[in-house]
Amino acid sequence: MTDKVLAIVSEQTGYPSDMLDPELDLEADLGIDTVKQAETFAAVREAYDIPREDNLELRAFPTLGHVIQFVRDRRPDLAELHHPPPPTRNPPSAPSGLGGASAPGFALRA
Repeated sequence: MTDKVLAIVSEQTGYPSDMLDPELDLEADLGIDTVKQAETFAAVREAYDIPREDNLELRAFPTLGHVIQFVRDRRPDLAELHHPPPPTRNPPSAPSGLGGASAPGFALRA
């Protein structure tokens, strides 16, 4: 999700994607004015099929990280698809054939 949002911002602003970082402030660091921010938000909403919110204030989303979180909050179904839970690890089992006996040259101590 992060890469796609950054690609949309890159397309809208002309900044290379590899230069964009979630911590960057849209206006202070990137010089994106409110008109371009509105256009960028519209492109992000369209890409993720997020409906327009009349009471949305762009100043509540000052950084690229906030824009990414905006998508995660409104499309949690997509966040799960792109961030599956880590696999559970089973504890290693004893090598077969030893049956709890000590290996040659080693004694088990309690």
